[in-house]
Amino acid sequence: MIDLIAQKKPPAGLRPALRMALAAVMRHFDVEGKEVTLVLVSDKTIRALKWQHWNENAATDVLSFPAWEPGDPFVPPHLGDIIISLDTAQRQAQARGHSLTREVALLASHGMAHLVGHDHPHAEGLGFEEGAQGEEWQVFHDAWDAARASLPVDT
Repeated sequence: MIDLIAQKKPPAGLRPALRMALAAVMRHFDVEGKEVTLVLVSDKTIRALKWQHWNENAATDVLSFPAWEPGDPFVPPHLGDIIISLDTAQRQAQARGHSLTREVALLASHGMAHLVGHDHPHAEGLGFEEGAQGEEWQVFHDAWDAARASLPVDT
């Protein structure tokens, strides 16, 4: 189950496409029977969360808050929360020349990979589609491929 909360109003059509993309990523990671909360927020909100949890005063695109410790044999019904800044996603979508829907699906897939226990090196200034290479990034690319395959052709 995907609980989608929009604290910042998304454009028409984003919600259903995002649900399809995230459901595909959950199937990819074999957690489709689990729950996840996805919250769409502003830069102001995500900046406050980043300050509160990481002591960093900067907006970011996506944050993940797992509800369990990877490696724990008990995986709870609720995997955790994914928080996405629609403001940052919009800027990134424009810079990359694709739709906001596509960018938010990319960010949701990235957040989901974190919720199921995957991590990557910190890559300051290195966007996910802009050259993040190496074995440690492959799981994120695979998650994105699953999300992208579920999106309507025109996104």
